[in-house]
Amino acid sequence: MRLTVNGEPREVVDGTGLEALLEQLGLRLGSVVVEHNGTALLRSEVVRASLSDGDTLELVRAVAGG
Repeated sequence: MRLTVNGEPREVVDGTGLEALLEQLGLRLGSVVVEHNGTALLRSEVVRASLSDGDTLELVRAVAGG
């Protein structure tokens, strides 16, 4: 299926879940804020979220520091 991740097209295997996609991208749940089709998700929602062809994701890595 085809997704748009941070403005870039990406092909993923049908049935890939959002949490699995984050792992494939080298991102840890909790270290990234996820917006799925315009809606910001809570961590618990990321775990349950399924992906569909044409979905749009914005992934923002949380950075701590001063």
